[in-house]
Amino acid sequence: MADKLGQPFMPWQRLVADVGGEIDPLTGLPAYREVIVTIPRQSGKTTLFLSWQINRCVSRRWQHPQRSAFTAQTGKDARDKWIDELFPLIRNSALKSLISSKGSRLEINEGMGNECIKFKTGSLIRLLSTSTSSGHSKTLHQAVMDEVWHDTDDRREQGLRPAMITIQDAQLLVCSTAGTDDSLVLNRKVEAGRESVLADTGSGVAYFEWSAPDGWDPADEASYFTFMPALCPDPPCRCAPPGQKWRHTITLAALRAERAAMEKIPGEYRRAYGNIKTSTTDEIWQVFTQAEWNNAGDPESQANDPVVFAVNTSWERTHTSIAAVGERADANLHGVIVEHRPHGDWVIPRMVELAQKWRPAGIVLDPSGATNSITEELDKALAAANVRDCVGELLEVRTLTAREAAAGWGMVYDAISSQRRENPDEQLAGRRLKWRSDMHAEALTTSVKLGTKRSLGDGHAWECKTSLDMSPVKAMTDAVFGFVTRPVVTPTAFFGSFR
Repeated sequence: MADKLGQPFMPWQRLVADVGGEIDPLTGLPAYREVIVTIPRQSGKTTLFLSWQINRCVSRRWQHPQRSAFTAQTGKDARDKWIDELFPLIRNSALKSLISSKGSRLEINEGMGNECIKFKTGSLIRLLSTSTSSGHSKTLHQAVMDEVWHDTDDRREQGLRPAMITIQDAQLLVCSTAGTDDSLVLNRKVEAGRESVLADTGSGVAYFEWSAPDGWDPADEASYFTFMPALCPDPPCRCAPPGQKWRHTITLAALRAERAAMEKIPGEYRRAYGNIKTSTTDEIWQVFTQAEWNNAGDPESQANDPVVFAVNTSWERTHTSIAAVGERADANLHGVIVEHRPHGDWVIPRMVELAQKWRPAGIVLDPSGATNSITEELDKALAAANVRDCVGELLEVRTLTAREAAAGWGMVYDAISSQRRENPDEQLAGRRLKWRSDMHAEALTTSVKLGTKRSLGDGHAWECKTSLDMSPVKAMTDAVFGFVTRPVVTPTAFFGSFR
């Protein structure tokens, strides 16, 4: 059927069709009354189930007439898919000869609420709504539940199963990409499906899943080939062996474009193309996981002299943060938010006071944001107070370039994340960052948790043009870069708390 539809099955589709379509030799009935497929988007699941439905309506294997139903997350979504995609696909394929006709007109009804396609066998495929009564008074031999991740309750399934209960050879076909914590129906089916795979009874539920592994890094392009069966390794696709005409449907170039477009919603990208369920927590923690961030916290972390300070003001000038970064006794990095207050006249006097007390290796500042307004004034204040750095030189503010800001983001990512970037920062030398979790921890954690990244040159940086107060994590990030790239001096006195 797929060949005649002009959509020859890829190997993964053939696998699902062959296994899901198995017949129990003892009963003559389908071995699996329910077939569940969860796979990344754009892999070809719609054409797989369309071919399956047409086969049910025309194959001699079944006693006709057969009734097959298609449902999506809403009646409108089902109608749009069939009107815009599937009806035209059938009309323009070799399968149109199997459709019943009245004169020269094929019996494809596109009327609102009566969408269906009738075959010469008397069988038909009908679109149904998602209400609990959608299948009532209709006997169904087969039903498709498309994109079931949208279902937060059982109303769609409750509308279908009663119509299939008296049909011994009925089949329910469920297909979807992964959902969220609210996807109650899909999450339950995934759990039951995985259990059925472990039980391996050869009957009941046939479950198929292609998804990225735990800890997946979307930047690792080689990893996509381990769970994305519709991905072509060498486009234009010539992967089919001689005599076969199937084609992969996805390319790495398309995935790169999608990842760039969805950069600010990485959780949704992982859901759509990694087939990974997202949760409220996952969606909030956009750059690090909560576990990664918590593991990096240390209420007793301390650093040796010297340190580097950084100052940052939020985009809307609501708050300013001062961070300090130094090296711990275990050679890892120590980071602390020394000050986090509403923006005001306190910033420069406090920074001068800290610099006089601790004689840092430097003070860094990113001039691309709101902090730029204090750069010149801070330099003048440091000079007026004759503040010296750790080697006795007059202390001046170091302003970062865009490239340096991106490098700082990469350093912080490498120092906290459990994932490995393709090109980890060499200057960081594998060191981890431990942040002082008893000083302004709430403000820092909030900026990390809610913050997103943006592309900057060949790297990334924190997205600071936002109403969110990003000053804590931005200050710490700049301080990390300033410390890692500072002129090296021999540690002397022990550097403790700023209290």
